[in-house]
Amino acid sequence: MPQTWGFLTNHALVLVYAVRHRGATVREIAGGVGVTERATLAILRQLSDEGIVERRRDGRRTRYSVNFERMAAYRREGTVTLTPREFVDGLIQTLLAIAEYRGPAAVDGSPPPELDSGALEPRIGTWGFFTNHALLLLAIAMDPASTVRELAASVGITERAVVAILNQLEDEAIVVRRREGRRNSYSIDFEALRAFKRWSPGEWDLPPQLIEVATNGLRALSGASAGEGRRAS
Repeated sequence: MPQTWGFLTNHALVLVYAVRHRGATVREIAGGVGVTERATLAILRQLSDEGIVERRRDGRRTRYSVNFERMAAYRREGTVTLTPREFVDGLIQTLLAIAEYRGPAAVDGSPPPELDSGALEPRIGTWGFFTNHALLLLAIAMDPASTVRELAASVGITERAVVAILNQLEDEAIVVRRREGRRNSYSIDFEALRAFKRWSPGEWDLPPQLIEVATNGLRALSGASAGEGRRAS
């Protein structure tokens, strides 16, 4: 039975596809991401209304591009503390490089501009870039000793949902659970995460540099939390 979960929401996958394939049509985006054209069009309309995706007519075709400043400023309500700025900015800079973005007033050959998401006026909305599976990995990276109750409070889902997601992540060997007295602690197997098949749910391959920066970002957060734990002990 194929996996039905991943780490990027359909909104995020549509954005990444639009970045990777500038000028793609709705049909091309839908085929690449692996969702219906109707669902893709609904996502693109929402992103267009929010100024994150820009539409332009090219003859009989409508093509889409991404406004990176608007994308960098976006935050899903209730998850700000689970998306550290350095993690978000690393992903955004990778997308800029993939898109060969130089900014509206750039000179040819100039590097992609540095976008500091924390310096932009935040735009709060109801959808997010990361699924609950990804948010749970972020929570574990920042505090591997968290209880199920604490993880549920961090991600904003029920304890039952946390247990179900943890079981799925363990089945894929992405999360390793260890018993320490009366508590469980969790760690992330970053090689298993990097090799996970559902990074690319549709007909296209998610850019490997995006998977690499996401994996390394989680590893860095995990290392930082371990260092804090050693200093506190």
